[in-house]
Amino acid sequence: MFDLAKALATLPRSNQPIRIAARQFRWFKEAFYQYTEIFSELRGVQFLIDDEKLAACFLRWLDAISVQRPGDKAEREDFIKFAPSLMLNEFIADIPIKATNHSYLNDDSSVEAFWPEGYVVTTFCLVVYAATMEQEFHSEVQVNATLDDLRSWWSFKENAHQETAYAAGFFQLLLGQEPNWWSPANFKVRNKGAA
Repeated sequence: MFDLAKALATLPRSNQPIRIAARQFRWFKEAFYQYTEIFSELRGVQFLIDDEKLAACFLRWLDAISVQRPGDKAEREDFIKFAPSLMLNEFIADIPIKATNHSYLNDDSSVEAFWPEGYVVTTFCLVVYAATMEQEFHSEVQVNATLDDLRSWWSFKENAHQETAYAAGFFQLLLGQEPNWWSPANFKVRNKGAA
């Protein structure tokens, strides 16, 4: 079971707010490596990280938030809440890690065993999001039980392979929000009510 409080301790320190540090590749890369390493140690699975793919995901994410950032300051908090779903969207489009030895997971029916790469990138996005929310709004993030539901992950993996924007909707669902499933990676047409 995912422990968000423990996972937050994996993030590197920064003199800048997390929302700004996360938009700098050096911090982002260090955070991703540290998180993946901790996950590897806890679950006994090793990953290869493709730095080129990681950089490409990061740059596409920066482009996505730049293009979608609203001009209205009243939407700042909503956009900060939405931006990590765009991060997951880019991770799922071209996953920058590959599990190299997860044979120990073969008898395990956990979400981590089903799709270790997808689980790591998703929970990494949750950790960055939670750190940002705590720092910016003194708000504690509650993650939906969907995070540990294998059936939801089967659906997520299948649908995200057909349409990567589904990843953004899945992330919003994990946070108890109701995504606009027609266009889950589009901030302007999001469902504005949160669960």
